[in-house]
Amino acid sequence: MDLSGVFDNSGSVQGPTYADLHREFQSAFSYRPEALPQDDLPDGRGHTVLVVPGLLTNDNFTTDLRTFLEGCNYRAEGWALGVNWGPTPRLVGGLADRLAELNEREGGPVSVVGVSMGGVLVRNLAHDFPDRIRRLATICSPVRFPTASSLEPVVRLLSPFYAPDLSAARYALPLPVPTMAVYTRDDGLIAWETCKGAESDCHEVEVEGGHVTICRNPQVQLAVADWLGRDLP
Repeated sequence: MDLSGVFDNSGSVQGPTYADLHREFQSAFSYRPEALPQDDLPDGRGHTVLVVPGLLTNDNFTTDLRTFLEGCNYRAEGWALGVNWGPTPRLVGGLADRLAELNEREGGPVSVVGVSMGGVLVRNLAHDFPDRIRRLATICSPVRFPTASSLEPVVRLLSPFYAPDLSAARYALPLPVPTMAVYTRDDGLIAWETCKGAESDCHEVEVEGGHVTICRNPQVQLAVADWLGRDLP
């Protein structure tokens, strides 16, 4: 994968500081929000939702979000591909196969949610298979490039293993499916401005809270459940 245009090194994009990174590390252990009340939650009506985890994480990272969606009567599924190393050919192909599997079970389009790097992958999926996706949501995912991130050294280290035909320009192209972008100004890993929607009609939701705890954030959980439930038959 060509990383030109992915990261800003001119200083025009204000990236997270070391203090922000330290705050993220602390919040991973200290952030324990109260669960949302179960009254008046959106009803997913059994609709299938595929949730893709962030870089260097697996389905365990999205457990809190998927559990909440299950409580809203969605069928929330992990990607079942292990650790997300980024857009390697194996993971890009495996994600497409996972989508097809859930499409067959659903008997039609499903919704997809991507967290951080997972959002980058689901946007690529929507470009390839727009007819298989009903709604899409990204959470703290860079979709406006160039971005700035404390994860840049990790991505550069892994990039030789990424699919060569992918680029930042393709990821940022407007999607042909209804899209929501969730972002937080408290993001300690990725420049929050670059996590806003790439589409003019994107539904943008700003929340409070850090990056690494985003899946247990009640504001995020409710926003995703509400977005995915709109116009369900």
